[in-house]
Amino acid sequence: MIRLCMCLLLLPMTVWAAERPTVGVVLSGGGAKGAAHVGVLRVLEQNNVPVDYIAGTSMGAYVAGLYALGYSADEIEAVLTTLDFNTGFDDDIPRESLSYRHKQQQDDFPLPVKMGYRDGELRFPKGALQGQTMRSLIRRSVGSIPELNSFDDLPIPLRTVATDLADRSEVVLESGNLVLAMQASMTVPGALAPIELDGRLLVDGGMANNLPVSVVKAMGADVVIAVDIGTPLKGKDELNSVFDIVDQLTGYLTNLTRDQQVALLAKGDLLLVPEIGEVGTSDFDQMPAMIPRGEKAANDQIEAIRSLAVSDADYLSYVAQKKAVQRFWQRKGSGELVAIELDNDSWVSETQILNALQVEAGQVLEQDEIENAIARVYALNEFERVDAYIEERTDGRVLVVDTDGKSWGPHQFELGLRFEDNFDDPTSNSLDMAFTMNNLSLFGAQWRNELSLGTNRRFSSELYLPLETSQQWYLRSQFEYEQEVWESVTPVAEFPFTNIERSRSNLLVGAGINIGINAQFELAYQLEGGDVRTSHSVEFSDLGDYTFHGAKASFGYDSLDQPMFPTQGSKWLVEVSHLNEKSDLTFDGLPTNEESSLVYHLEWTGATRWDQHSVFMRTEFETIDSDGISFVHFTSLGGFLNLSGFYRDSLLGSHKAFAAGVYTYDLSEGTLGIKWPLYLGVSGEAGNVWLERDDANVNDLIYAGSLFVGAETALGPAALAWGWADSGNSSLYLFLGKQF
Repeated sequence: MIRLCMCLLLLPMTVWAAERPTVGVVLSGGGAKGAAHVGVLRVLEQNNVPVDYIAGTSMGAYVAGLYALGYSADEIEAVLTTLDFNTGFDDDIPRESLSYRHKQQQDDFPLPVKMGYRDGELRFPKGALQGQTMRSLIRRSVGSIPELNSFDDLPIPLRTVATDLADRSEVVLESGNLVLAMQASMTVPGALAPIELDGRLLVDGGMANNLPVSVVKAMGADVVIAVDIGTPLKGKDELNSVFDIVDQLTGYLTNLTRDQQVALLAKGDLLLVPEIGEVGTSDFDQMPAMIPRGEKAANDQIEAIRSLAVSDADYLSYVAQKKAVQRFWQRKGSGELVAIELDNDSWVSETQILNALQVEAGQVLEQDEIENAIARVYALNEFERVDAYIEERTDGRVLVVDTDGKSWGPHQFELGLRFEDNFDDPTSNSLDMAFTMNNLSLFGAQWRNELSLGTNRRFSSELYLPLETSQQWYLRSQFEYEQEVWESVTPVAEFPFTNIERSRSNLLVGAGINIGINAQFELAYQLEGGDVRTSHSVEFSDLGDYTFHGAKASFGYDSLDQPMFPTQGSKWLVEVSHLNEKSDLTFDGLPTNEESSLVYHLEWTGATRWDQHSVFMRTEFETIDSDGISFVHFTSLGGFLNLSGFYRDSLLGSHKAFAAGVYTYDLSEGTLGIKWPLYLGVSGEAGNVWLERDDANVNDLIYAGSLFVGAETALGPAALAWGWADSGNSSLYLFLGKQF
């Protein structure tokens, strides 16, 4: 039935085209330079030149796909200037979209290392990026178009060209999922993971045929208009680095195929070469400037172009027929859904996927709603790629959700790096590693092991057991061993030590509930034993030891967009612990102490922004209701944005009160023209710690502040800062990674 409708819609165009030479347009690859294609198409439209066939490679496939769908040159320009193609090369999940558990893990292990273990071997992804956001860009451009039996059924018959990665052969895509056909042609090998289609691994078509003249001729074009935006080979004086050499080697392949295709052009065919040699393939900010260059290249051969023109009436009829076919396919891709179907190739349960999708049969979805649903599933952080498309079936429209588990999983490694130096006291550093074994039970149990080496040393092993397929309720048990070091501590009369090390072993068993993606509540019981030592040279002196056991209740909420320099969202952590403690402080001469106590811990951070300005507030309060010095509960202040001016953790006690207000100005895109956030900031801070509860007094608060330049980098937060306090302390900080 669909085929019959298409034949009726296209019949007038077919009969009319038979009375004149048919025109085929060829659009080459070239990344950001591909915007020049829009200028060429605009000149064709301005001069009443109908396009009967169109084929493209890479960015040429993207423009060709939109034009084949019936988009005008003006409409394609609006799409190109609205979408940010730089985001197509960033598959990171926004922090605020991650689950509470994944947020905390990513903050501790932020290095972008994708490495896993399966079947007895280490595994790595097939590309630096998996193409998730690139596919989203294409879907947003194309809209909800169902799979096609033939791309000949589009308003303009289309072919896209990809390369089979196994043998570098040319693959001409002429049917199926239009988004996949466009993306396969655009997939830069190495940068983006290959597209697996019909058993083949497909990458950028530029390696096989960057100017597919042969393809459009095979479609039946009598006259070919080929637009070449390929990169010319560099001269001897331009080969100055290894990157130039690699670029030159890549250029050999594309230029070789280009020369072969140009040789196929016959008399009456046109070759247009816009002057865009100095623009790079990734200079997406330059795309608006490329369009006039395409127009100029076409206008330079305007007489030959005008020879292909038709009358105003015929051209208006041609445009009307294209739009009619476009509306037909758009209607096919929209409307009420009769079902949701999962094509799940991952270890994640279908229930968990559907809960994240939040789409039900009977809904009518706009494209933005489909993209948001896909993003929610991808934010589960368990997939290599997530896709969704509409299938038109006999009983109605079905939304098919395609999920691919991480090919380097299910068991995964993570890395973190921490470094802080104030150019005076000892440097604080840490290398953090984690290995998580996933999918160990029907409901997706995890065994997670973490190791930190450096100033502080820590090992943790946790078994996390979801209790049902949605993974809302869970049990967990954790063993943790840690050696914590406090150096350059400010001594006081009752605790006259400047170097302290605590070794502790903790066993925790708990149960909890994940509340949405931002919150978690947990009840746990823990047992801990430890000892504390001090050192004034190379020998440690025992200060005492302790044991405790007791219950702990905690509630966490986290919607911050960034861990250290947030610009929106909030974070809460509320913990209450009941401890039955037994401790022996060897330095005070008193007998062993046994008592029960309550420990309270409260943290809050809230952030807001306007334009390039951001403000966030942070408060922290900790106390234990026992008298005297307690080794059970140590807390500290000191370091960047943690009572700036003091060395890290140089103020030590059992009771803490702290508050900070931080203002940042984003220097990146609006000021410096860079894409990653770079902040100029200032902070105001107040707080102190006390060893004994009776010593806590608001009059003892220390006031501090800082000036800094900071960024959220791929290695974690980074900053160069100057801090000072009203006590006379000051420090210059160089900081990278999560705060200690």
